[in-house]
Amino acid sequence: MAGYYLLATVLCLAVGNALATAVVLEGTYNVTQVCTMVRAGTRIGGTQSCDYFYTCTSSGPKKATCATGYTYNYKTQSCVPTGQASCYYGLANPCAGNTGNKWVPHVSNCQAWYWCNDDKIAGNGECADGLKFESATQRCVYGRCSSNAAGSGDVSICSVVPPNVYFGATDSCKTWNYCSDSGVLSTSACNSSAFIVSTGECGYSSYPGACDRVTSDPVPTTCTTLGTKQADPEVCGSYYVCDGSIFQLNKCPTGAYYDVAKETCVLRQAAVPIATCNRCQDTYIGFANAVDDKLCNSYYYCEHGEHGSTSTCPTGKYFNEELQACDDNSDLATYVIDNGACSGAKATDSSEADEDSAETKEDTKEDSTETKEASNDTKSGAK
Repeated sequence: MAGYYLLATVLCLAVGNALATAVVLEGTYNVTQVCTMVRAGTRIGGTQSCDYFYTCTSSGPKKATCATGYTYNYKTQSCVPTGQASCYYGLANPCAGNTGNKWVPHVSNCQAWYWCNDDKIAGNGECADGLKFESATQRCVYGRCSSNAAGSGDVSICSVVPPNVYFGATDSCKTWNYCSDSGVLSTSACNSSAFIVSTGECGYSSYPGACDRVTSDPVPTTCTTLGTKQADPEVCGSYYVCDGSIFQLNKCPTGAYYDVAKETCVLRQAAVPIATCNRCQDTYIGFANAVDDKLCNSYYYCEHGEHGSTSTCPTGKYFNEELQACDDNSDLATYVIDNGACSGAKATDSSEADEDSAETKEDTKEDSTETKEASNDTKSGAK
């Protein structure tokens, strides 16, 4: 995967509640969101200057400046003497501090390059169409620049995140990424349900904070009415609150879900969650009610906080999470009072069921009679 540009992946994503309220942006580069993808303590570079860097913490990115005469090297996560770092952002002279002859990139055009003679620009040019300049090898290679209407250049995530570390993604909990020394991005997915950023390994989404960085596409990122709330369509224990311009992600306490009727967090069992969310979150029972306000007969198997395919109880029964079994509909009216997943569900009236059954039998009888008559006509015609 050659892409993964900051413009496409992080500009329009909402920011988790664990992060600082103020989102740090550098053009199309959402520093705050990228910090959710790497381990706490990781340093990442800026895209407007080589003089500073950000340290990712649990409360968001913290900016720090290198000493005079030093430049931040994102590959080593340290400040080094200017000219020794592979950083060219915000430099009036990209050849500054250089010794000998060297090609360096033009940060606002991935096809362009400068030719350095010691610390002076000796020439410049562009790669041919269909090629772009690769800083690591100092040559033109096959590839095209990404479209960037914001005008901050062809900024790849591998130009700010240090190489040789595994980090996550904001669009999928299972996805992991890896940048090589030459800036090539590798991307894949865990066989389990989550990539755990804090450990840099694959694990399960039930791990605390495992998927906090992920923002679901159905949730709008922009808003105008302060305080407007929206349920997370996938995570029962999360919801979004409008701060006047964008939706900010909030998390309910462990064991609580966001109740769409009360618009607040309540205990898991009593919460009326959004229909699409995963009710295996924060529970270690074997089977759980799927959100079902009609018959309360839908349920699924839970494992490591994830749910499998949906099953249904036989006619005349609902799924009782406490009993871990399908129960007779005579108790459904009492069950729905304290079990929000089935709020509004009603048992099918027995008389209606009998009428439906009788009608079905009568229809079947008529169909059978018509079939026999048609068969007799066929036989008569054959004779």
